[in-house]
Amino acid sequence: MASPSWLKDLSRSFKRSRGGRSGWVIEQHLDRLRVVSAELPPRHDEPGDSVNKRRSITLQTSPGPHQTAEALAEAMAIFEAVIDGSFRWPDPGDIPGADDHRRLHPDQIAKLIRRLQDRLLGETIGDSTWHRTYVPYLERLRQKAGSRNWLHDQDLIEASLRHWAANSRARQMAFDRYRQLWKEAAWPWPETLASLRGNGKVAAAAEGVRAFSDDEIAELRHRIQASQRLGEASLVAWDCLVVFGLRPAELKGLVLLIDKGHPIAVVSHAKRNSKGSSGPRRIPAVPPQGWPADCHGLVERFAAHGLPPGVVQHRSPGEVLGQQLKRLRDREAHRIPIPQEVTSYGLRHAFALRLGLDLGLHVRESAALMGHSPTVHLQTYGRRLEMPRLEARVRELIKRQAT
Repeated sequence: MASPSWLKDLSRSFKRSRGGRSGWVIEQHLDRLRVVSAELPPRHDEPGDSVNKRRSITLQTSPGPHQTAEALAEAMAIFEAVIDGSFRWPDPGDIPGADDHRRLHPDQIAKLIRRLQDRLLGETIGDSTWHRTYVPYLERLRQKAGSRNWLHDQDLIEASLRHWAANSRARQMAFDRYRQLWKEAAWPWPETLASLRGNGKVAAAAEGVRAFSDDEIAELRHRIQASQRLGEASLVAWDCLVVFGLRPAELKGLVLLIDKGHPIAVVSHAKRNSKGSSGPRRIPAVPPQGWPADCHGLVERFAAHGLPPGVVQHRSPGEVLGQQLKRLRDREAHRIPIPQEVTSYGLRHAFALRLGLDLGLHVRESAALMGHSPTVHLQTYGRRLEMPRLEARVRELIKRQAT
């Protein structure tokens, strides 16, 4: 993805300010700015002889066209400190060792959380990810640490984990965050806690993912069309989720076109996480049964109305669509209710099932269209895709046995 013009201007200013000295870069990573150079000295936890290694330090200044002067000043302060030998990495804090009885005190836990945050934020994850997937679990641990005087790691961690239901995704997340925190402090992890993490698949519904049915999709469209708050652009957005199986965030930068009379979506938004990333891809429309081939003139409607700015410009389009779905669900039913357990992702699930059950595509082909790996596809949809084949196989065997 091309750098925004303000970042290019900032990079040029940074180069001029350091007299053209090469080997220094200022770049945007996730939602933070950072300075990258092999001249940055080793960190506290690195051997002193690890030279010629590119390192990065995250700036406190937020990225954006109105903060370039502040970002340049901060980057130059780092550059000048490195050149004159006065640069020091931020103090990681005095974290007690594994034998120190003070380490399970809430103040020490809070200090350790801040150190983990300083290491991850801007380098590995963004602000929203930290507050959504780290803070609720780590804050629970800190609060629990203050409830009494804890002598053993296992007792504190177990008491904190039991706040969440067994085999729930939340408990798995908490377990992983606590283990990450203990690793950050170089404290030994109590391996006897492994069984408490559980297995989210145990708690999953036996029938597999909950997808929108064709009737529920029709009901959703009726409610959007009858809504006073949602216009034509909103219907276009929801229809794109239906016929292309998009993640809500993939509405950003979406392009629709007609190829040999068939609607095609060109997705440019890349998804990145710890398991990898998905790049641009083309997706042919696969509408529910009963829809016309042009998906109710979707490409023409997309050209005429576009997508709602309040959705595509939001940090999390899925959050906006979730709020819309909640309001639509609360409206009086035209024909059938929209169940509480179905979410906007239920349209992506329905798309996956159409690929596998209606079109009979191979797992690898379906996964490629949906922008993830065959392993993830099987983990997510295996129950729904394999069960009909298994039931048909059993019926055939019983029929043969009876004859």
